[in-house]
Amino acid sequence: MRLSELVGKEVIDVKTGDRLGVIQKSELLVNTQTGRVEALLLVKQGWTGMEKEIQTIPWSDIQKISDELILISGTTGSE
Repeated sequence: MRLSELVGKEVIDVKTGDRLGVIQKSELLVNTQTGRVEALLLVKQGWTGMEKEIQTIPWSDIQKISDELILISGTTGSE
């Protein structure tokens, strides 16, 4: 799966029911030694575009990726 295929999908925490955001300007954290994806970095920007919040979602927390949603099993802290 390519990062471009994740764009536009909404991220939902199934434990809390919280809507964490929509994948737009996000990145994948890849281990260069193993070539495996370790985390999804969900970038949220405020209305002005100046404020930015980055939430790291470990790839192991992702339960399901559907056509419209990414379901995760828990949330982690923001950077």
